Amino acid sequence: MAMKRLSFSLFLLPFLLLAFVYSLFFPGDFSILPSLAARCSNSVAATPANATGPAVDLRVLLGVVTRAEMYERRALLRLAYALQPAPARAVVDVRFFVCSLAREEDAVLVSLEIIAHGDVVVLNCTENMDDGKTHSYFSSLPALFADAPYDYVGKIDDDSYYRLASLADTLRDKPRRDLYHGFPAPCHADPRSQFMSGMGYIVSWDVAAWVAATEALRGDVKGPEDEVFGRWLRRGGKGRNRYGEETRMYDYLDGGMREGVNCFRHALVADTVVVHKLKDRLKWARTLKFFNATQGLKPSKLYHVDL
Repeated sequence: MAMKRLSFSLFLLPFLLLAFVYSLFFPGDFSILPSLAARCSNSVAATPANATGPAVDLRVLLGVVTRAEMYERRALLRLAYALQPAPARAVVDVRFFVCSLAREEDAVLVSLEIIAHGDVVVLNCTENMDDGKTHSYFSSLPALFADAPYDYVGKIDDDSYYRLASLADTLRDKPRRDLYHGFPAPCHADPRSQFMSGMGYIVSWDVAAWVAATEALRGDVKGPEDEVFGRWLRRGGKGRNRYGEETRMYDYLDGGMREGVNCFRHALVADTVVVHKLKDRLKWARTLKFFNATQGLKPSKLYHVDL
């Protein structure tokens, strides 16, 4: 029996010495199966106080008002916005707004998008153009986001590409009430009759709340919707803090187009806020390449892409 105890002790001795040496040189790391312990734990480690980033001081909702069947465009926009650098000290949420789903295939496929991405909002309206869809959009926002109001909300086309950091920077020092921001149109008209172009415009949260609360607007919805929206604001004395981005918001132009430069169309520039009229894949591809959206592509033997 004594011999067995001695043999067992001698068997354990190397392991005890190894444990002693490890604990001597790595005293803070000595634990048994730490990876297993981490996998079995349901707790979430707290972020150290000195590791938190700058506080968010700006919240913007960009509502892409589109049609249910525009699946490819939504997929492209998700990629384009997801690959942009996050704006500093700002949250810019991009969501897609469609009217009620009238077709069987849309009811199923849009439901799949909602499950997978959670970024599609179905409004209580019948799909239309120039007959109240803009009113349906803005009037829905105060109730939909009552628990977490935004500082600003925007209505944008699905053929527009916003540079989110640039947008946040240009809005940060603007008033948080009674704001109307975009590209004034027509370009050279009297400012008193201008409206912000439908490529995309931003209003402060109180303006959206005013649209929702003003019953008279429901009967004044027919016509080009960006013009109608401008008319509402003029008649209601709203949106008096107006800011135009005449050179940083523009329609797409490249050398292959017959149209030339004018007051609302020019070549891509680095300090862009939004590019409009991206009507086909080639225009999107050239725009995304210009803004280095593909810079994250790593070399791999699995593919060869000639950019």
